[in-house]
Amino acid sequence: MARYKIILNSVIIWVLLPFCLWGQQTQLAGFVLDEQSKEPLQGAVVRLGRASTITDGKGSFSIKNDDAGNPIGQLIITYVGYQDYSLAIAIGSAKSPITVLLKPSETLLNQTVISAGRFEQSVKRMVVSTELIQPYLIQNRNTTMMDKLLDQVPSVNVIDGQVNIRSGSGWTYGAGSRVMVLVDDMPFLTGDAGQVKWNFVPIENVKQVEVVKGASSVLYGSSALSGIVHLRTEMASSKPITRISVFSGLYSKPERASLIWNNNPQMQNGFSVFHSAKKNQFTYALSANYFKDNGYREGEYDQRLRLNTNLKWQTKNRFSYGLNIGALVSNGSSFLLWDSYQRGYQILGGQITTSQSSNFYADPSLSFFTGAFKHNIRARFMYISNDITNADPAVNQDNSSRNTYSEYQVQRFISSIQLNITAGFANSLSYSNSPLYQGVQSSRNHAAFIQLDQTIAKRLTLNAGARWEYFNMNESSESKPVFRSGANYELAKATFIRTSYGQGYRFPSIAERYIETSVGLLNIFPNPNLGSETGWNAEVGIKQGFSLQGVKGFIDIAYFHTQYQNMIDFNFGFWRQPDPLNPLSGIGFKTLNIGETKITGWDISMNASGKLGPMKIQTIFGYTYTNPIMLDVNRTFATDSIGNNYTFRSTRSDSTDVLKYRFKHLLKWDVQLTYKSWQFGYSLRYNSFMENIDRIFLDIVAGMPEARIANRSGNTIMDARLAYQINARFKLALVISNLLNVEVMTRPADIRPPRLSIIQFNYSF
Repeated sequence: MARYKIILNSVIIWVLLPFCLWGQQTQLAGFVLDEQSKEPLQGAVVRLGRASTITDGKGSFSIKNDDAGNPIGQLIITYVGYQDYSLAIAIGSAKSPITVLLKPSETLLNQTVISAGRFEQSVKRMVVSTELIQPYLIQNRNTTMMDKLLDQVPSVNVIDGQVNIRSGSGWTYGAGSRVMVLVDDMPFLTGDAGQVKWNFVPIENVKQVEVVKGASSVLYGSSALSGIVHLRTEMASSKPITRISVFSGLYSKPERASLIWNNNPQMQNGFSVFHSAKKNQFTYALSANYFKDNGYREGEYDQRLRLNTNLKWQTKNRFSYGLNIGALVSNGSSFLLWDSYQRGYQILGGQITTSQSSNFYADPSLSFFTGAFKHNIRARFMYISNDITNADPAVNQDNSSRNTYSEYQVQRFISSIQLNITAGFANSLSYSNSPLYQGVQSSRNHAAFIQLDQTIAKRLTLNAGARWEYFNMNESSESKPVFRSGANYELAKATFIRTSYGQGYRFPSIAERYIETSVGLLNIFPNPNLGSETGWNAEVGIKQGFSLQGVKGFIDIAYFHTQYQNMIDFNFGFWRQPDPLNPLSGIGFKTLNIGETKITGWDISMNASGKLGPMKIQTIFGYTYTNPIMLDVNRTFATDSIGNNYTFRSTRSDSTDVLKYRFKHLLKWDVQLTYKSWQFGYSLRYNSFMENIDRIFLDIVAGMPEARIANRSGNTIMDARLAYQINARFKLALVISNLLNVEVMTRPADIRPPRLSIIQFNYSF
C-alpha cells in the first residue's frame, strides 16, 4: 500500500508541477521607465518566452510565460530610441512587480519621430525622407518665428510664410498650403486661408521639429500634399524646467539705404518665458512671448504678445486628459511690392496695410487604453480675427474665421508579428464672414483613414495605408480616396535602403476661391470655380550611419519624382475690365488650375554630433536639386478680361519650362562648436536664381528687369552666433543674421532684411 501511495503522489506531482510553475513564475508584472527622467514609457514591447505585450500609459505591463518547461525565462524589452533590455529570470525567484529602467540611445540613427506613422518610430526605419531639428538650433539662433528656422532645414524654403518642400509650391501670398503644419499632432492651418499664423506658434516651447518630405495625405489629409512639418512641444518630467530669454538688437544700414534709415535706428527686441513642472499625476507648461520689431522697410513694424498653456493629467485608471490653450494679440503693418528697385525699401504707391489681430485656440484631448488598444480623441477650436486698415477706406479687408476640428484615432500593436495598426476618422468645419471673402463662406471636411506598419525579421519594415476624403464648400462637394505604401530594409549594419509611393489630394481653401481685395496698387481676384488638385510622390533613398573618431551621424541620399494633376497656382494678369479712372484696377493675381506638372530631383543631407577632442560638434547639412516643369506649356488654362488666352508659355518670364517662383538649387548648412564655456555657430543658406516668374511683373513693376539681372547668381546668406556660458544658469550670446549684409531677393519686388545684430541673455534652471 505504501508503494502505491508513493506512485500516486509522484503522478500527482508530475501532473501538477507545470501548473505550479506557471502560477509561480509566468505571471510577471512591472513598470518600464526612462532611466534619466523616471518617466513611464508607453508602448514598450515586453517579451517573456513566446508571450509578448506592450506597456500602457503608466509604463506598466503584465505577462504570462507560455514556455513553462523552461526553468529560466528571458525577459526582453524594446522601445524606439532606447537601448534593448534583456534579463534572465529564474523560476521562483522573480519578484513582481519589477521596475525596468531603459537607457536612451545616444546615436542620431535612433532618434524618434511621430509624424510619418502617428506612432514613435526610429528615424532609420522611416520609409520616407525625414529631417529632424533639435532644440539647440531653435534656442541658440534667437528664433523669433518658426518659419525663420525652417528656412535652415534641408530641402525646405519659405516665401512670405509659405513652406515649400522640394519645390512642391511656388508663391501664393498666404493662400493655401501643400505642406501640413502640426503642433502636437493637431493641424495648425487657419480655416479660411489654409495658412500658418507663424507668430501664433509657441516657439519657446518647441523641443523638436520633424519635417517629412513627400505626399502624406493618407494620415494628415488635404494640405499634406507635399509633406508635413510637425512641431512637438516640451513638458517637464521629474524635474521642473524654467527658461527666460531677453534680447535686443538693431538692423544695419543696407548698401542702398532709403529714407527710412536717415532717422532713428531700426531696432528689434523682446523676451520669452517658459516654465513646466509635474505635480504627482498633473503636468503643466506655461509660456509667454513678447516681440517688437521697428522693421527695415518704410512704414513697417510688428508688435505682439502671446500666451500659451499646456495641461496634462494622468489618472490611475489609465486615462490621460490634456488641454492646450493659446492666445495672441498683435498689430503691425507691411507692404507687398517696392516702389522700384532703386527704392526697394519704400512702398509702391505709398499704400501700406496695417492690421490688428486677436487669435485664440483651445485643444482638449483624451487618451486611454482598452486592453491592447490605445485610443486618442482630440479636438480643436481656433478663432482668428484681423482688423485691417489701409490707405483706401473704400477697401474693407477685415476678416475673421472659426475652425472646429475633431479626430478619433485608435492604435493596436500586435507584438507577436510586429504589426502596428493605426485607424480613425477626422472632421473639420470652417466658417468665415468677411467682405474679404464676399460674405459668409463655409467649408466642411470628413475623412477616414487606416495605416499598417509591420517589421519582419527585424530588418524589413513595410507600410501601407488608405484614406477617404469628403469636402463640401458652400454646398459644392466632392470626395476621393488616396493611398500610400513603402518599405525600408536594413541592408547591413547602419545601412538602410527605402522606397515609398504616396498619393495626395488638396481641396481649395476659402481664400483661394473667394478672396477679393487689393494690396497697395495690386488686386487679388476670386475664382469660385477653382477645382481641387491631386498628385503623387515616389522616392528611393539610402541612409548610412557613420562613426568617425568621436563623431557619429548619418548621411541620407534620395531621388524623388512628383507629379500634380490640375495643379493650383497663383497667376498674374488682366482679370477684370479696368476702371477708366484707375487703369490698374483690372490687373492682379488670381488662383487657377494650370494643368499637369512634374518635379524630379535628388537631395543629400547629413546630421552629426559628437566630440573632437575636448570640443563638441553638432552639424546639419543639406543640398537639394529639383527640376520643376510644366508638362504642357501650350495648354490654355484661362482667358482674361480682354480675350487673351493664358498658357504657361505666354505668361512665363523665361524661355524655360521651369515652374514659376521655384529654386532649382538649395544648400543649407549649420554647425555649432562647444568648447568649455564657449559656443560658436555658423549657418549658410543658398538658393539659386528664380528662373521663372509672371512675365507681367517685368512690364508693370519698376526695376524688375534690373533686379533680376542683379540677382542672376541667386542668394547666399551667412549667419553667425557666439555665446558664453557664465555659469550653470546664465548665458550671454551675440547672434548676427545676414552677417555680410548682402542684398537678398527671394521673390519679385521684395528685398529681405539687412544685417541684424542681437544681444541675447538666457537664464535656465
